[in-house]
Amino acid sequence: MLQHSRRTLVRNWWPAVAWIGVLFLESTDLASSRNTGSLLQAVLRFFLPHLDESIIELLNHVLRKTGHFLGYGILSVLVFYALKNTNRDRLRAVTKRVWGTYLRDFWRMEWAFLGVMSAIGMATYDEIHQTFIPSRTGRWQDVVIDTSGAIAMQIVVYLVAKRAMRRGETMTPEPQVTTSA
Repeated sequence: MLQHSRRTLVRNWWPAVAWIGVLFLESTDLASSRNTGSLLQAVLRFFLPHLDESIIELLNHVLRKTGHFLGYGILSVLVFYALKNTNRDRLRAVTKRVWGTYLRDFWRMEWAFLGVMSAIGMATYDEIHQTFIPSRTGRWQDVVIDTSGAIAMQIVVYLVAKRAMRRGETMTPEPQVTTSA
């Protein structure tokens, strides 16, 4: 039976768990629109003292939505890599080939799917949680933005894996299969 050591699991999963902690923190009053807006206003007023208030509000809104997109995209990628590395650590010892020979060593649909689903689950929890905080609002539209970020980042991961595979093919040609007649 293939088992993981706790050390290996911690090494593979700590970035995803730590990022979930960051997302939990951002779900509190600390990251409310009022707080991020006043911080942004202070920074912008320092450099551009006569900047119109409506521009600051628009920029705050755009930055917050971009944060949703990127934050949950990052979570999706971290879960993907945790699954990939856990799989690699489990199978490397028993495979009879060089690891990294096939695309499935770099990318699998189930890893991408679980990465996106973890982002959707966390985003849904986040928005429900925010409905209980007076300075926050839970919005289903934010879950859509979060999901879009997770899917977009999984597409990037796939493209990077394909590129790595192409580079690997030129360095490590696949073994030729010969058949005898």
